[in-house]
Amino acid sequence: MKRYQAGFGLLETLLAMALAIMLLAGASGLFVAVHRAWSMQGAAALLQDDARLVLQRIAEDVRMAGMFGCLRLEPADFKGSGAEQAFAQPVAITATSLTLVGAELPGMPGPPEWTVLSDCRSWAQVMDSQHQAGASLFALPVRRQVYEVRNGSLFLTTGKQRSSLVDNVKALQVTRVEAGEGDRLDIRLTLYDATFQLEVHQQVSVALRNLGGAT
Repeated sequence: MKRYQAGFGLLETLLAMALAIMLLAGASGLFVAVHRAWSMQGAAALLQDDARLVLQRIAEDVRMAGMFGCLRLEPADFKGSGAEQAFAQPVAITATSLTLVGAELPGMPGPPEWTVLSDCRSWAQVMDSQHQAGASLFALPVRRQVYEVRNGSLFLTTGKQRSSLVDNVKALQVTRVEAGEGDRLDIRLTLYDATFQLEVHQQVSVALRNLGGAT
């Protein structure tokens, strides 16, 4: 009677090991690809959130640009240094910066550069720094705010204070568009993640509420 050998031979064992290694290699490659895709999605979402928040902040300041109180200001009303020139050009655009001059939003740190004092009937004066409203006077704080891209970061300068708003900035593009219903700013912010070589673009259009034609 012939005897049959039980178990696997050397050839079968080697084939099984080779198949197992191929399966593990494929699974590892798939895991790496999935993990990279997941990481890229997370990085893109983070960049989009950063860009959206910054553009919201800029849009709020754009809406206040040119807001200088309830009366039309005359040259004799300017008592503050540099105020008349700044008020004459409340929106200034360069290749890397956006300068806005207008009523400040609540919660801004530090004193404003100017204050417009007015009775909102016939009298107004523009004074340096911060002033309190009187019994019959309205006081409007006004700031010059500069958004500028430097060394891959977007900075906000107001008065003597400068703060970094967001890093990984590739470009800030601002275009003033003249329209029949009033001018607007088209603002495009590009952020870049060097790790994944990933670019994210966010754009917002904001009406210039307090300005007429181009300056």
